[in-house]
Amino acid sequence: MSLSKRTIEMLLDLVEIKLSYMDISDREDARDMQILERCRAELRSIERETQPSLLAREARRPVRARAAV
Repeated sequence: MSLSKRTIEMLLDLVEIKLSYMDISDREDARDMQILERCRAELRSIERETQPSLLAREARRPVRARAAV
């Protein structure tokens, strides 16, 4: 299953919001922060991988000829 670009962007926003509001008070919070940072890195790498494929897909679309008026 692949994620759409819009879904990846939304997930990235949510992760970054959560990271910005985190207040580290114990080891569990520190672990959660590390997991969220890894999650953000994974989402960014997925986002970078999908961008070229989206551009390639659009480049392959056949262009319809316009009807003469």
